[in-house]
Amino acid sequence: MLEPALYARQLTWVDAQRFVGQQILAIAPTAVGPVDVTLEVSSVVESPAAPGVHQFAICFEGPEDNFLAQGTYQLRHAELGDFAVFMTPIARLPAGFAYEACFSHVV
Repeated sequence: MLEPALYARQLTWVDAQRFVGQQILAIAPTAVGPVDVTLEVSSVVESPAAPGVHQFAICFEGPEDNFLAQGTYQLRHAELGDFAVFMTPIARLPAGFAYEACFSHVV
């Protein structure tokens, strides 16, 4: 279970844009304890939204040997710290897996 404070951190579009091409750690729970999985941010894309809503998605690429099932993970970025993000696997890649996290913010 993740610490409640991680959910209070709201990742913004400005924060997300800083991630492209950078590595982020996903802390994945396992039967033997947490495992750090290094993800690379492959893209950050805005999505059409209703008036007053800003939507965007962050796409990650991860290794083949540490598959992350759909769920909420603690992510750690060197500059922005720790936060909770719900991610979904979206593709199998030649060298691993692709994941996506979607965000909607009222503006």
